[in-house]
Amino acid sequence: MEILFELGINLVETFLIVEFLTRFLGAKYESPKCNIFFLMGWFVIFTELCIRNFITVFETFSAYIPIVLYVTYGILCLKGSFFAKVWASVLIHVILAVIAIMTNLIVCNIIGYDPNAMITVFNGIRIISVIITKIILFYVSRIILKIKHNQKLEYTTWAMLIVIPVISIISLCFLMKAAFEYEEVKGYVLIGMIGIVVANIVTYYFFYISDKHHENKLKISLLEQQNENALKNIEDSQSYINQMRIVKHDIKNQLMTIYNYINSGNTEQALDYIKSITDDHLPVIRKLVTTKNEAFNAVINSKTAICDSKKIFVELKVDDVIEKIDAVDTVILVGNLFDNAIEAAELTDAKRICLEIKKVNDYLSLLINNSISESILDSNVELMSTKTDKTLHGIGLKSVKSIVKKYNGMIDFYEKENEFFCHVILVPNKNI
Repeated sequence: MEILFELGINLVETFLIVEFLTRFLGAKYESPKCNIFFLMGWFVIFTELCIRNFITVFETFSAYIPIVLYVTYGILCLKGSFFAKVWASVLIHVILAVIAIMTNLIVCNIIGYDPNAMITVFNGIRIISVIITKIILFYVSRIILKIKHNQKLEYTTWAMLIVIPVISIISLCFLMKAAFEYEEVKGYVLIGMIGIVVANIVTYYFFYISDKHHENKLKISLLEQQNENALKNIEDSQSYINQMRIVKHDIKNQLMTIYNYINSGNTEQALDYIKSITDDHLPVIRKLVTTKNEAFNAVINSKTAICDSKKIFVELKVDDVIEKIDAVDTVILVGNLFDNAIEAAELTDAKRICLEIKKVNDYLSLLINNSISESILDSNVELMSTKTDKTLHGIGLKSVKSIVKKYNGMIDFYEKENEFFCHVILVPNKNI
């Protein structure tokens, strides 16, 4: 019985550790290779723990072996720098040790039990104490992962994730004390303890389902935002195409008019007429951008046409490297950033937008800046939407960030000399 319990607990403990490291650092490989390496790492660490528990003579020296195994697993199978892998391995090992020591001391103090006996004697008290340790390890690792991945939870959810296990652990300790002092209630106490453990499992499952529901809801909102952007870009592109058709349709008559002015010797009238045509149509024509990414061309040309209609000056410095980005991602990224720039620049006297895209080593650098009438970051640090319909418009920036994350990039916002800057770094592949 003791051996089976120890094997089961070791299996749970090593699973939690390997799963924590994998989610904390991120798997280096895709499934099924990722799953194979996970199982191999779990098996090796589990085997080492079982052997170490039976060979207690070398406990002092063997305490460092798990860290070496965690780091080795990280180097072979996980993402991140060597320092990050060492840090995460030491972190989880220290957390495990602290939880084990604190649980032992607290439980022994509450029930009046010998701490040495807790470690050396196999009985119901030790079983419950070990279960409490694993419950704490589970919740602590979940909380660290949520913080690491910036999963924003409501304060009530955070409170429940902390309060529920704390109350459960205290309840388990007092139930254990009752069983320790009163032999006749051991059966009832055992049922109560099992109920508390099951309640914790169900509670966390509820939070997990709730979290997944929130995540799916966010994905749906992002898709709706992308669809809205796509429809808007189609509308903008159609408007731009219609303007070009008008220019093409009218150009023959315009050339004939200019010819007649010149032929009749009215040179000044011809020049005035040319100037009027230039003022009306040149802003549409001169912003024409041609790269190998047709989606980028369509977005930029339609957005610059909108800027012309709003009297916003646009400066473009675009190297032909944008073709490395997927067409849909281009529309989402550039479309959202340009829309935000237009909205802000329109309210200023300078009315200016500048877009610069270039290759920097193995990265693609996209810098867009626009004039602002007042600081945006001072009053809106999180850059939340100021539009009325926050359901869709409020996640425009989240759409941008999701694209940046997809291409292993970075995004930075800053202000300088009455201009707002958004700098995006993407890593499409190794050969831009």
